[in-house]
Amino acid sequence: MWYNIIPSFAITTGMLAIPAVFIAGLHKLVYDNFYERDLQYPHQRNMYLRDGRISGSPWKIVGLEAIPDEDGAKE
Repeated sequence: MWYNIIPSFAITTGMLAIPAVFIAGLHKLVYDNFYERDLQYPHQRNMYLRDGRISGSPWKIVGLEAIPDEDGAKE
């Protein structure tokens, strides 16, 4: 019957998921972040350099709260 493919489908899906889970765990262990930075496009390279400049580590992604305010900024 059709349900005979379920074990082989589960094994195949599980084996295909192993590299993704392994790489995510490796990045969390090494970079303290689950994601690899992709530097293929200029905008991505600029964000990589910006994060390195603002947080001190390009692997630690920060938001607007880490950007210092300008002195004498108008509100």
